[in-house]
Amino acid sequence: MRGVGGPWRWTPGRRARAALLVGVYACAPLVASCKRATAEATTAKGSAASGDAIHDIPALAETAFANTLQPGWKDEGWAERDLKNPGPAKLRMSNLGGWMLHKADLQGDYGGLALRYRAPASFGEFLEVRLDSEGETLFPRVRVDSSHVARREGDWVQLFVPFEQLNPEKLPFSRLVIRAHKKVGKDWVEFEQVGLTAPGGMTPADGSTVVAQGLESANSAPKAQVQPVELAFDNVLQPGWEDIGWSERDLRNPGAAKVRLGNNGGWVLHKKGLPVEYGGLTLRYRAPSDFGDFLEVRLDSEGELLFPRVKLSDTYVTAREGGWTQVFVPMEQLNPDKRPFTQLVLRAHKKVGNDWVELNQVGFANLITPSVNAVPKTAVEVGGGRVAFGDAKGARVVVDCTAPGHRISPLIYGIAFNNMREHKDSHQWELGATARRWGGNPTSRYNWKLGHVWNTANDYFFRNVVVGPNSQYTSDDFLQANLQHGLQSALTVPILGWVAKDAAAVGFPKSTFGAQQKMDPDVPEAGNGIAPSGEALTPPPPTQTSVEAPPSFIHDWIRSIREKDKTRGRSVHQYILDNEPMLWNTTHRDVHPEPATYDELFERTIAYGTAVRQADPDAVIAGPAEWGWTNYYNSAADVAPGGNKKDRKAHGNVPLLAWYLKKLHEHEQQTGVRLLDIVDVHFYPQGDGIGFEESGATDADTSERRIRSTRALWDPTYKDESWIDDTVELIPRLKRWVAENYPGRGISIGEYNFGATRHMSGGLAQAEALGRFAQGNITSAFLFTYPPYRSPTFWAFRAYRNFDGKGGRFQDNYVPTKFESASDAEGMSLFASRSDDGKRVVALALNLKPDEARLAQLEFRGCGRVTNARVLGYSGEPSGFAERKSFIQSSKDMQVLLSPWSMTVLDLTIARE
Repeated sequence: MRGVGGPWRWTPGRRARAALLVGVYACAPLVASCKRATAEATTAKGSAASGDAIHDIPALAETAFANTLQPGWKDEGWAERDLKNPGPAKLRMSNLGGWMLHKADLQGDYGGLALRYRAPASFGEFLEVRLDSEGETLFPRVRVDSSHVARREGDWVQLFVPFEQLNPEKLPFSRLVIRAHKKVGKDWVEFEQVGLTAPGGMTPADGSTVVAQGLESANSAPKAQVQPVELAFDNVLQPGWEDIGWSERDLRNPGAAKVRLGNNGGWVLHKKGLPVEYGGLTLRYRAPSDFGDFLEVRLDSEGELLFPRVKLSDTYVTAREGGWTQVFVPMEQLNPDKRPFTQLVLRAHKKVGNDWVELNQVGFANLITPSVNAVPKTAVEVGGGRVAFGDAKGARVVVDCTAPGHRISPLIYGIAFNNMREHKDSHQWELGATARRWGGNPTSRYNWKLGHVWNTANDYFFRNVVVGPNSQYTSDDFLQANLQHGLQSALTVPILGWVAKDAAAVGFPKSTFGAQQKMDPDVPEAGNGIAPSGEALTPPPPTQTSVEAPPSFIHDWIRSIREKDKTRGRSVHQYILDNEPMLWNTTHRDVHPEPATYDELFERTIAYGTAVRQADPDAVIAGPAEWGWTNYYNSAADVAPGGNKKDRKAHGNVPLLAWYLKKLHEHEQQTGVRLLDIVDVHFYPQGDGIGFEESGATDADTSERRIRSTRALWDPTYKDESWIDDTVELIPRLKRWVAENYPGRGISIGEYNFGATRHMSGGLAQAEALGRFAQGNITSAFLFTYPPYRSPTFWAFRAYRNFDGKGGRFQDNYVPTKFESASDAEGMSLFASRSDDGKRVVALALNLKPDEARLAQLEFRGCGRVTNARVLGYSGEPSGFAERKSFIQSSKDMQVLLSPWSMTVLDLTIARE
């Protein structure tokens, strides 16, 4: 590998500096805010132009010119030039002159374009660079400014233009084009070196003042940057987009579109097949100052849907420079219901003059903030990468194939049924999930004989309603969908004893109880069961909404399922005995107002578990599906007002779950009938602001607590930071209870969720949890419910199940890993797996720190000889995992640089020794 000149050589093993550009260099070309933010992030008090800032850049991977034209490259420039003798190429760039270097079939994961040049100082900032191809593809033009300067020595300037700016869509190209974007003199411009670098970005060099300055300026306001995802117009109409506006406009030449918006004029851009999951709408425009705030934007469809109209104001401005204004409008405002659309509409919402309004960029994007401190909410809602300052912290970790491992249960990658979105989303089938759970509060009241009804309980006005997206949807449709998509099914079976009798009854009708604290806005007869004074109303007889569902009711249901299985194959792979029974007296208080006890739970398990076993002798039965910490230890009667843990004391003061396991073990010993195969509990972090699904705070403190909360799953040294205020160590604790009371039981985390699924902290918590499930050798786990499309939590699943979009996944055998020191493990995790034949090792490295890169040194002990390594990284980009650079230092060692807040997959090919 060739270095970029003597002073800039980068070799494996050198200390990596962590101005690793995850967000900064993911900026759009022509976005002024991006350039300014980059410059500010790296220069603080000094500037590259002053000579104070010195950066390293990655080594050249493809050299086009290095004091002579390199083999395979052709000189196709149009400016007057001199390349006759070895030494710098000389070009006259007056009259917008330029130079083109050509090589066919360029391929690779490049970090950027590097060039070293010398020009008269009077030229100022004059260079523009871009890529080109043999076809009609148009690549972004990037005007070089101080943010691209790596260092200066005398008159020589070393430039680095990130590849994300030159080729954001990673399209094929064959030419490098360097030209003047403004008129300059006829003096020679000299180029000593031109080429494409290995992956990576500029990093502050040893001795540079930038690191200290970066830290010193860390508390300054972060500058938001727009990262395009789907541009409709970028100085030219983009492929697939149609111009169907109604105002007079000029789009004839490459450059800004000109539109006259007088008389409430507007512009419409159309494209079919657009997804709904974008961060927001971005546009960059220039208009006469006397127009003021005049623009309005909205989406549109080919049907009758009406989308919100958003009037642009300072609230949406991310940058202003030279008369140009960059704005970003979050998708939540444009399309809050996530409905399909095909058009972008820009118009004037008030009368303005007839002067041209110019727009050089319009489309969909994400907003990213390069900050080492708290990220503004508008930036982090769409995920987003991070940029670190200072040294990358080193970490040494051993992947130990000689240590005892275990088979990973595929059911740890489970999700839950969302009845409201069953036919609206398709991406739940793209996660790589292995199983779906029919669960949650309404399933306790599901009437399989009617098929399509259950009760919403305390979650929503105690109403009997239809189950799914249409009035005929049943549990059998759920099972069939899973079979069709190759997922296993976990089915909750009611043991509460009452199920919905129809699709219309309500638990606390207004006609009986009068007006209540809250009434259903859609069904005025339905109240929440709380009097206006705040007191809970005495429930009516259960027959108000329900019919009895004894064990025989469940037996018949399972027999009917197994009968259908004769033609379709087994459809239920795990039966779960109801849902959170120690909350029945609140959740289902209209039919079960008394708090459940130790004895009731056991007796119902015996009665209904026996019905399940008789109907399906090969059934896998899980229970008791308790909700959380309080009821791992105590019954509902213990924690009810006046309970004083009397129920627990009456049962030997033994924690509820331990007692439950022991009694079921005794039952099996006495009868020979096994009624429990898996101990099932739910796990929800309890800290303030953690949230649920897409909700949850994303400030710096909550984000870090959200990620730390995963330690309650496994770490005996971690004291829960919520009201629990104890060491939970859930998986080890459950294993101890099983070993002591009913050996051989599996463990399931039947529900869990870390909140903020659209934020990187939620995604990292999810990735960490899946790794701990694999490490802990549990039987199954089911996220409640499933994450938004292309969110960080979506990609957390894909990290294990389909990281490359081609079926690449975590392997089936867990391989232990060990950090060299406790400090190395702070803020980082590494989970490893191996294929059955030992020829493939797949590991996932997580950097859980928001502002610190990690340089991980990996040793593969006893795994065999590493012959090839593929590294794919993710730091919040909606497009998911992308190829990264790594360094195989020997057949057993490699080095990988982990960006802040990132997931990195290592896919290794192994030759057995």
